[in-house]
Amino acid sequence: MKKFNPMKSLCLSAAAALMLCTALSAQAERTLKVSLQVNTKHPVGANVVFFKDQVEKISGGEIKVEIYDSAQLYKGSEIPQAVAAGAIDMGLVLVDEYAGTLPATGLFSVAFLFPNYDVLAKAAAPESPVRQEIDEMIRATGTRVLWWQDYGPVQLLSKEHAVSSPADMKGKKVRVLGKPSGDFIEAVGGIPVKIGGSEQFIAYQRGTVDIGMTGTTAIQSRKLFEVMNYVTITNHAQTEFLIVMNDKLWDSLSDQEKDWVSKAALSAEQKIRADTKKNNLDSEKFIADKTSMKVVHLDDAQVKAWQAAAAPAVDAYIKEAGDVGKRLVDEVKKFY
Repeated sequence: MKKFNPMKSLCLSAAAALMLCTALSAQAERTLKVSLQVNTKHPVGANVVFFKDQVEKISGGEIKVEIYDSAQLYKGSEIPQAVAAGAIDMGLVLVDEYAGTLPATGLFSVAFLFPNYDVLAKAAAPESPVRQEIDEMIRATGTRVLWWQDYGPVQLLSKEHAVSSPADMKGKKVRVLGKPSGDFIEAVGGIPVKIGGSEQFIAYQRGTVDIGMTGTTAIQSRKLFEVMNYVTITNHAQTEFLIVMNDKLWDSLSDQEKDWVSKAALSAEQKIRADTKKNNLDSEKFIADKTSMKVVHLDDAQVKAWQAAAAPAVDAYIKEAGDVGKRLVDEVKKFY
């Protein structure tokens, strides 16, 4: 009969306790996987990295975030379905991607509806009735909006000559972000062609479209100045990206995990909105000073001509979105 060894028993008990603690810790730790169609140096990609750092810090490592960038998993147009189906936990998506099935969500791309950053910030703020109604519409698809990313105003790009008036658009194929921007292009006589953000460079290089449409910072980060020669600062629409999470996954989070994620998301949203104006002006300066692309600014008379030509796009949005669209437009105008 073996002699009882109290020290050996104690060591075994301690080892067992350590293994149990390790197992419980592994079970407690949650990893959230995020799909991006941009790289992590792009402003919205960098903002997701900021979220990752924040949530891992405030949770003490209880929540980890894995980022799959540069469309290595999904294109932007595939994110809504991928997240809703639970194929990926979280994803970056342009709000316009929902406009095909939820027309009212295309509000922020309605041409010349947002005259400046202040109006945009008020309409997209978490407490705004505009934002809250759009968030609830998207939640009905099985995806929950965690935070909005203000990417700034949209400009027009061209290769052969600068676009300065609506007449320059007639008969031209133009890259659009979704239906609202497509309505704008149709209103000014152009032909809308929907092309994803990550596909722009090749589309411009191959001449798939005659005129481009994108945010100022994208011209720098995606090196679009290598394939287009002019950018006209129209500021005709605002680009809003969303970070969405599978709604069932959100429901499965503990109250503590929801609090950590919500705090980190709010910090990320506040940071990117505060940085957006400076980022866009810095990119405009970079394009003008460091590239061969020519930056063209419109005078007041030219802007008014564009606004008049684009007016049917607002009517098209309201017709498509119905009563909710009319209500959202009226809410935005209260911020003027």
